[in-house]
Amino acid sequence: MMKSLLIAVVAFLTIVGGLFAAPANHEPITELKDLRVEEAGFTDASRTTPVVLKSLKSGAKYFDGEELAAISKTVDFEKQIVLLFAWRGSGQDRLQYVVKESFPEQIMFSCKPGLTRDLRPHVKVYVLRSNVKWAFE
Repeated sequence: MMKSLLIAVVAFLTIVGGLFAAPANHEPITELKDLRVEEAGFTDASRTTPVVLKSLKSGAKYFDGEELAAISKTVDFEKQIVLLFAWRGSGQDRLQYVVKESFPEQIMFSCKPGLTRDLRPHVKVYVLRSNVKWAFE
């Protein structure tokens, strides 16, 4: 009797857990590195306001064909979005984020400006699950 009750409870929790679990193989946030951005990226985005890409077609303005091919292999636009931060600033500028534990997760971005006055190009590209909430502090 106890064994069958235990099996039923485990089965129930497995089913309920599956309903609320995050999609497999999709972390709340992933950084795409080593992507080159067209000049429009620096015009439309900044270190505090990213360009939000919801389709590969919308990325054509900001990335060339090689970068778009790399993005298409990594991003499932039906389940994910891309945030493009691009700016010119101090070589010491640091864009950071914190993932808050909730479901869906909440991601808070912040930027720590550097002290030097040189203007170097910075590009940060992040892939987020489409149900993740994000904001800039």
